[in-house]
Amino acid sequence: MEALLAHPSIVLVVFALVAYLIGGAIYRLYFSPIARFPGPRLAALTLWYEFYFDVVCKGRYTWEIQKMHEKYGPIVRINPHEIHVKDPSFYDEVYVGPSRRTEKWHWSAKMFGTTTAAVGTTGHELHRVRRGALNPFFSKRSVTRLEPVIQANVDQLCARLKEFAGTGKPVNLFDAFTALSADVIGSFAFGRSYGFLEHADFNPRWHRLMMELSGSTHLMKQFGWLYTLTQHIPQWLVALVHPLTRELFSLQNSIADQIHSIQTTPASALSEKPTDHPTIFHDLLSSKLPPTELTLPRLAEEGLTLIGAGTVTTSHTLATTVYHLLSAPSQLSRLRSELATLTNPAEPSQLPTWTQLEHLPYLSAVVSEGLRLSYGVSHRLQRVSPDTALRYGDWVIPAGTPVSMTQMFIHNDAGTFQSPSSFTPERWLPSSTSGDSGASTIDKDASRLRRFLVPFSRGTRSCVGMNLAYAEIFLALGALFRPVGAGGVELELFETDGSDVEVVHDFFNPSPRLDSKGVRVLVKGQVR
Repeated sequence: MEALLAHPSIVLVVFALVAYLIGGAIYRLYFSPIARFPGPRLAALTLWYEFYFDVVCKGRYTWEIQKMHEKYGPIVRINPHEIHVKDPSFYDEVYVGPSRRTEKWHWSAKMFGTTTAAVGTTGHELHRVRRGALNPFFSKRSVTRLEPVIQANVDQLCARLKEFAGTGKPVNLFDAFTALSADVIGSFAFGRSYGFLEHADFNPRWHRLMMELSGSTHLMKQFGWLYTLTQHIPQWLVALVHPLTRELFSLQNSIADQIHSIQTTPASALSEKPTDHPTIFHDLLSSKLPPTELTLPRLAEEGLTLIGAGTVTTSHTLATTVYHLLSAPSQLSRLRSELATLTNPAEPSQLPTWTQLEHLPYLSAVVSEGLRLSYGVSHRLQRVSPDTALRYGDWVIPAGTPVSMTQMFIHNDAGTFQSPSSFTPERWLPSSTSGDSGASTIDKDASRLRRFLVPFSRGTRSCVGMNLAYAEIFLALGALFRPVGAGGVELELFETDGSDVEVVHDFFNPSPRLDSKGVRVLVKGQVR
């Protein structure tokens, strides 16, 4: 004590720190604008509560939030700053269109370290500018125009799967579909395939890397400075510690080189279409974005974000959907029979178009149900309405408060979806086409249900790649389960059960149990 008193400056610093902590705690518990909202006191007091469940317990805070709702009701305070609502009817109040200024919460936006990409942009106006430049490239019209690019990759996937026929060697569908999605986004947006489909085992390192990066988001969200620190460490040193990052750096450098090449092309040449098809960078550099938005680092970050966002989510949806189909022979048989109606006798191996596949009622129902049970992302999505207070029942959420909802909760809501944990495509069909003797137990108001199908979120910040994802899912399922002579592939589950698709960890992207070996299948040959 005498030693401390001999250094009054240290005593002052310690006293100030203690006073700050006590004062902050009192403010958060009693004087915060959201102090009255129900929820655990510890969660209201500190972000370390969330840290424990998401970082220490590996992505488990989502399930802790579920428990909060069971105890406190549909609206809870889940940390010192944020309100979470668990009520499907409130979704459109949070995730709105351009009529209301909506921002992203800065604390959660830093979880991927991509604050200059559209997806990580917090401010409403700047996001509108950045997102507006991306929208035309990912419109349904644009995706339809470049559908042959997607079809070529889907055909390659089917050809690769047939190489495993009769070998007895299992294929991990998470790896295969991640390879497909990466090559699709590469071919579609960047004009170059990354060749993952050509790898002997579909390059399992890429799926593993994407999931590990996804798993680091909780730590990055808590300590945003970590990302800044990693940017100043030489790539070779990071790769030495974490060999998987070599592929990421290779891709990152490839994107930067591609942008630099386009940037150094004369402006007159940019207006001309490339020999194959325009890349996303041609579109951005030819857009009306100001020069500050066209720097190489920002565009490279945008490109890398598109790859990250466009691979694991689509892969997870496809793997989950295929698992459920292979687990339900009657549903699989019905799907194959429907797909057989599109077989062209003159060209049986020709894959139907996305438009044709979209018009198949049962396939569309399968896609909707697959999206419902794969959720898109598992993490809650925060929105801030800086100018508008939101009202939920008797509760008024102050303007500027981060408000979030979780797509997984919406899709599993028993009040909306009967038997929500079951894979039931028939729920999306009108009664006259359900073909199910137990149809009376299934909610047939498909148009009402569709309001609560939100795998791509909704509003101005919904997933920009939604149309590309839909095209890829329809074309992949249509190709895999088409009949004999048309390229269909017969798959059989291998040492895989429901726990391999059940989401029990939230790494922003959904994750099954950590020791899962994935959705594995044996390729039996062509469908007969």
